[in-house]
Amino acid sequence: MTMKLVGLHNSDRKISAIILGTWAIGGSHWGPYDEANAVKAIEAALDKGINAIDTAPVYGDGHAEELIGKAIRGKRDGIFLATKCGLDIYDRSYRRDLSPAYIEKDLHGSLKRLGTDRIDLYQCHWPDPQVPVEETMAALTRFRDEGKIRHIGVSNFSGPQLLEALKCVALFSLQPHYSLLERSAEEDLLPICIEKNMNVFSYGSLGAGMLTGKYRESPRFKKGDARSFFYRFFKPAHWPKVRRLVDEVEAIAARKGTTPGAVALSWLLKQPGVTSVIVGARTAEQVAGNVADVPVDLNKEDMSALDTLSRQVYEP
Repeated sequence: MTMKLVGLHNSDRKISAIILGTWAIGGSHWGPYDEANAVKAIEAALDKGINAIDTAPVYGDGHAEELIGKAIRGKRDGIFLATKCGLDIYDRSYRRDLSPAYIEKDLHGSLKRLGTDRIDLYQCHWPDPQVPVEETMAALTRFRDEGKIRHIGVSNFSGPQLLEALKCVALFSLQPHYSLLERSAEEDLLPICIEKNMNVFSYGSLGAGMLTGKYRESPRFKKGDARSFFYRFFKPAHWPKVRRLVDEVEAIAARKGTTPGAVALSWLLKQPGVTSVIVGARTAEQVAGNVADVPVDLNKEDMSALDTLSRQVYEP
């Protein structure tokens, strides 16, 4: 099946409906790590028609960017490359720093590791309450004017923070946590993006693997694993409702002759405002499973059933 391409707001480029996410490829916060398989995952994504990659310096303290740089060598012009700034990897404090001086340091580090002279999309990874947003956006605008970045985006901003940033610059995109298991972005973020003609690239699109059906029982993870601290739906208290939702995802997948992950991603791609979905993978096999059959043809009954069970996950 040919990878679906989608148009971008405020750009003449088209990118794949699925963007390769690379947090796990960096080798930290995701359990056992196999670098050879990580490289194969990047190569498989490109072979399958994925032409957009999202990364960040903090993913393995630059290691994910280095692996991507090697994998895209000679193919750079065909890749929509997105990375981020503002988490201090150099003293391993990971404190938020969106000061102009730190952004400049972060940007040049990313350019070197990625082996490129420009970033297609440069995003503030998290908001920094210690630095006026005007200073941050002025610095990013300068780097865009210099040709080092093409577009400015933000990730993990709240509605009010997004509106403040939009007073300074016409943002290209927002990267929110959004899936059948995490829908807080619908409350205020997506309406703003739709009104302002911004692209939306969801992360956590498969619920850190939960929506693939891989967990038959409530999972437990070691301290430091992202699934133990970042994703609230892994908490045991949510498991019964999460399991009912995943059961429905699996039932629809069985009827359609596809995978649960394909169903979950197809639901997300049908949501108003969503441009493309970011999906992580650590092996070539995971990439193949993620892209197969997307988008699946979901009818009104399918969408309604998923919507109902999804909304119940966090209801009292």
